Amino acid sequence: MGDFWGFGIIWVVLSVIADWIASIVGRHFYVFTASVQAQEGQAAASFLLMTVVPIFVFVVMMLFYALFRFRRRKGDTGSSTSQVKFNKAYVGLWVTLSLVVNLFLFVHPTASAMQVYWQEGQAYNKSSNELIVDVTAQQWGWSFSYPQYGIQESVDSNGNDVLYLPVDRPVKFVLNSYGDGDGLSEQIDVIHSFWIPAFGMKTDVIPGETRYEYITPTVISDTQQNGMMRVQCAEVCGPGHPYMESNLHVVSQSNFASWVQQQLKLQSGS
Repeated sequence: MGDFWGFGIIWVVLSVIADWIASIVGRHFYVFTASVQAQEGQAAASFLLMTVVPIFVFVVMMLFYALFRFRRRKGDTGSSTSQVKFNKAYVGLWVTLSLVVNLFLFVHPTASAMQVYWQEGQAYNKSSNELIVDVTAQQWGWSFSYPQYGIQESVDSNGNDVLYLPVDRPVKFVLNSYGDGDGLSEQIDVIHSFWIPAFGMKTDVIPGETRYEYITPTVISDTQQNGMMRVQCAEVCGPGHPYMESNLHVVSQSNFASWVQQQLKLQSGS
């Protein structure tokens, strides 16, 4: 019984210390967060880490406890008469706690953030304020259009594709891979993955399918200020894959409105 209480006290103390360290480390899982979804993802990762740390500490302590407590001591001769002991209470408690922890992680929305993300997607679809951006992936580049504003393809002053988003406004990305989607055309493209590191989301773009990603930017920044603010393909798609990226600008609502007018003038040739 003394071993039980001693082990338990040490485990609790070490778990508290380890969880404190995990809470600090968990804040830095994402190098730079610039969206509501990235913040939720970081919270989920931190939550999972702090949940499993006490379990990790327990398993490691059990290993070292067994090695130390049941080591062969000087003067011991021969083998123990009982090599294996079965403790029903210990096994029952271990199985029960394992089941409880797994169910807790399964039903808790913070554990995966998927329930939160699904609810946000439903809300975005009903929102009259959401910005819709059509994204087309093609070896090896991205193109962006804004159907609500009549912008067929957004480009910068050098003619390069660029993505502009207003801060604090829900965005719905409509993702497609270049091609007619029938699987027969020679122009059909390959699988890509739409990824903006600072937004904490990554969605595969598959030929013949239309996929969606929902984001709310929270930080005004751009690619030049922070390299995490870029559109990057995260799926190997051929020799040009490392260069399949586009600049991103998250701006104020007023600056976004001005940019829209500039794009419309550029598109009309005036």
